[in-house]
Amino acid sequence: MTAKGFFKCIFCITTMLLAQGFGATNLITNPDFESGTSGWTGVGCDFSSSTSEHRSGSKSGYADNRTNTWSSIRQSMLGKMEAGKTYRISGWMKLEGASSDNINIAFVKTDDSGTHYPWIDSGTGYDDQWTELKDYYTLDVNGTLTQLDLYFEGPAVGVSYYLDDVNIIEMGDWKEDADARIEQYRKRDAKITIVNKLGLPIEGVEVDINQVKHRFAFGSAISTYQMSNTDYLNFFKDHFEWAVCENASKWYHTEYTQGNVNYTDADEIYNWCSTNGITMRGHCLYWSVQSAVQDWIQALSYAPLPAMSELRTAVESRMNSAMNHFKGKFVHWDINNEMLHGSFFKDRLDGGPSYKIRPWMFQAANAIDPNCKLFVNDYSIISGSLTEEYKEQIQDLLDDGAPIHGIGVQGHFSNTVEPHAIYEKLESLAEMNLPIWCTEFDFSSEDVNIRADGLEKLYRVAFSHPSVEGILMWGFWEDSLWRDYCHIVDSDWTLNEAGIRYEELLDEWTTHDYNDTNEAGNVNFRGFHGTYDITLTVPGIGSEVQAIELEPGETAEEFVLELDIEPSDCDEVFQLGYGLASDISGDCYVDYYDLEIIANHWLEDDCGTVDCEGSDFEPDGNVDFVDFALFGPEWQQCNKPGETGCIENW
Repeated sequence: MTAKGFFKCIFCITTMLLAQGFGATNLITNPDFESGTSGWTGVGCDFSSSTSEHRSGSKSGYADNRTNTWSSIRQSMLGKMEAGKTYRISGWMKLEGASSDNINIAFVKTDDSGTHYPWIDSGTGYDDQWTELKDYYTLDVNGTLTQLDLYFEGPAVGVSYYLDDVNIIEMGDWKEDADARIEQYRKRDAKITIVNKLGLPIEGVEVDINQVKHRFAFGSAISTYQMSNTDYLNFFKDHFEWAVCENASKWYHTEYTQGNVNYTDADEIYNWCSTNGITMRGHCLYWSVQSAVQDWIQALSYAPLPAMSELRTAVESRMNSAMNHFKGKFVHWDINNEMLHGSFFKDRLDGGPSYKIRPWMFQAANAIDPNCKLFVNDYSIISGSLTEEYKEQIQDLLDDGAPIHGIGVQGHFSNTVEPHAIYEKLESLAEMNLPIWCTEFDFSSEDVNIRADGLEKLYRVAFSHPSVEGILMWGFWEDSLWRDYCHIVDSDWTLNEAGIRYEELLDEWTTHDYNDTNEAGNVNFRGFHGTYDITLTVPGIGSEVQAIELEPGETAEEFVLELDIEPSDCDEVFQLGYGLASDISGDCYVDYYDLEIIANHWLEDDCGTVDCEGSDFEPDGNVDFVDFALFGPEWQQCNKPGETGCIENW
């Protein structure tokens, strides 16, 4: 690793840790109870410092003789936390007196609006292991705050618990952090050099730089029921570069009754997308949740692999049919949807460690279309608490030989999006070293301003994470959505605040620049990764458009664009850089007029201050025999456009 690379690596790690609050000041007094009970109180219980159990150090807090579920160890945060700021809150609990039970983190908050009990996180505690509770909390205060107590509660009356390693960390500005990462990970410096057909740079070319496609995937689900709706289709192609069938490629849609396979709807969507330059994902080959499996499939007989059965035959038929039909069309496939929430095929077909249906699905799909990237896909990953379970499931599949090429996280949110929490979960998923896609984003809130804020938080944080490669909305129009209050476009095709915010983000993350080439034929710019149309205009002569692809990279990417415009008169010959070196009179002829100019400056020795009119060919400040020798080879040549006998060097 180079020194530059080393320091960049250190910078990235430091940025990541600071974004998550690591290294920041813990606002909790005596967080590990190494100073006994100092800073803490017990409410509804006997509270002491214990040396018999501890997660770290030599002590923990111990709550005994609890009289209510809310009987707890508490600490006042009044004066330590500030209104409007966001905090990462965590702590570890272990039970005594029950093998498992509910545990929670919460606050008692009293202000001018009364007393409230906002929950931070909940989970299951155990008597044989420590359980971490953690989440983010933004302190909202109405009027004067008079009480703010953090407490740990939940187990049934009589169940004791231990508490250790409690943290409250103030978070930084999520938007500033995200924008800094976007600048680092989503953009690159570039240099464009404009040359003529001789490879010579051209000065004064107007270069208009316009990004026409993003490397990052901005897309949406597309409904088969809207394929004749012109407004719907026009909005789609104006706002999205990727698409996924909402339902048209699912098994229950393509084979609703056994043996009647019909891809008409999915083909119509694909053909329209292909015509309009929109890339498609496949969703989904199978669906693990039993309620999403057709009745006729549920009625099939089954037996554990490797035995043949009606269900196995149907599964293999679906594999061969769908994967071959869409081969070369869908660049992704969600192979077995929502395996954390359903196990229909696994429960019926798994025949032991050597015969597992889930790895087979990935292996068979990869064998049919090795160019297609295969994904897992599930919900409550970044919008819930199943991040670690998802990682474990993915690792199990990989260990069983499943070729998994990407992680799909659905992202169905309601009422709130906590950007710090999203980033932390993406960081955890990134440990799998696989691309991450937000495959089914929507945000449900009746308040369209809250909806717009939620959309921006998810998009900005996801776009800022280097492992995330795309975000697809799960629909956009009010009259064609599976959930209420998720739309960015109203029924009458008015763009609401969420839609306006989406357009603003796309505009912010799309590069447009303009400049003129310098003497070296160069223009420099910094742009978002993607495809660009570069319009090259030579004033008074003409324009042409060329395409470039700005790829990710650490150093400036260089492009040399050859201008294809041909001159039509002598002025244009020189403007386009094709002038003969010896044609110092600029009339496209090397003749006595040029020789006369040389003669007028013959033996001039101060061309640095005196205008020698181009006679100093060497150049060394003198007009002498060396210059005459350089002038001579082009004697009596011409390159005037359309002139008989003249060379055309373009």
